Amino acid sequence: MFKAAVVGGALAFLSGCATSGRSFNEMALAEFVPGQTTYTQAVRLLGAEPVNTYSQLNGTMLAQWEHKITVLTDAAYYRRNLLLRFSPDGRFEAVVDSNNVLPSPKQPADSASGYTQMPPPPSPVRQPNPELEQTVSSQAVAYPLK
Repeated sequence: MFKAAVVGGALAFLSGCATSGRSFNEMALAEFVPGQTTYTQAVRLLGAEPVNTYSQLNGTMLAQWEHKITVLTDAAYYRRNLLLRFSPDGRFEAVVDSNNVLPSPKQPADSASGYTQMPPPPSPVRQPNPELEQTVSSQAVAYPLK
């Protein structure tokens, strides 16, 4: 009887578990070299195909690896997400976004290879520009009442 209750409790607990995406080896990211590691090598090193790929108008490609483990309908979950950019010739350029992924890619041995980091995104806070600012004057106008 006790054994059946334990098994029933375990089944009830596990019935609320779910996984989505594909598990990947985040430690392999430390082996990526910008401008050298190819898309095929990235897939092999990470141990899984990306869950999504996005072709960009400039010829680059974004590849997304994601793995999520959920227990009891999102009451507790663990999510890892990795979004990598690849050049038009299929070489790794940069980590675009990541969640719960620790290692960083290696820097290229030859920094004069033409690879440059993207500049940081512009600040979302509007910066004042005195050349574009115009003074606004307000005048009170009185109209006679009839």
